[in-house]
Amino acid sequence: MSQNSFKGANLKFPNSGIHYMLAEIMKFRKQLTVRDEFRSQSGWTDSLNTYMITELEKLADTVENITSNPSDATLEELEARASDTERTLAADYDVRSLSSDNILMPVSISREIVWDLTGADPDIPQLTPQNCPNDTARTFVTFLDTVFVALTRLDSRFQSQTIMRYESVMIRNYLETLYAITQRKGGEVNKSDIPTGTLPSQEPETFGVE
Repeated sequence: MSQNSFKGANLKFPNSGIHYMLAEIMKFRKQLTVRDEFRSQSGWTDSLNTYMITELEKLADTVENITSNPSDATLEELEARASDTERTLAADYDVRSLSSDNILMPVSISREIVWDLTGADPDIPQLTPQNCPNDTARTFVTFLDTVFVALTRLDSRFQSQTIMRYESVMIRNYLETLYAITQRKGGEVNKSDIPTGTLPSQEPETFGVE
């Protein structure tokens, strides 16, 4: 029996930025594992590949936003902004990162991972050669699970919302690996020729077989 691809994940920690990114990964994973294209051995379509690329870019954007990047403003300046009755949230918004690392925040409460990672949840299956004959697709989803696990194992999981820049580089490198799969193996141009489309394991599903 193959090893669960979520093995080693920490299931409880306070960092809300990591929790949010895990939710994005899980949403992406659920959309992938239901695709009929992944039951095909040859590959997947251009439209699915475009979707995968778009979601990877969204994940990369989240990494950027939860990466620690404090501003140069002093505590006095931040307090003055907070007491300015005419200042808007838009004025405080920083496209580079969250602003919670500008000051010492309250101690956060640990939250548990909310998903069933055992494979028992039909929306979060463990992929096997039987339920996902497409080897490259299975590799993609399994490596996406690696990103999930890696995020839960970061030292910054004990921070309030952000992760350290070095950790951000590590996670981005994982995403770049997934992106490389979409470029080298995804889409119509990268499909393999499959002379035998129906495998022996699939013969019992054909008409007239007893």
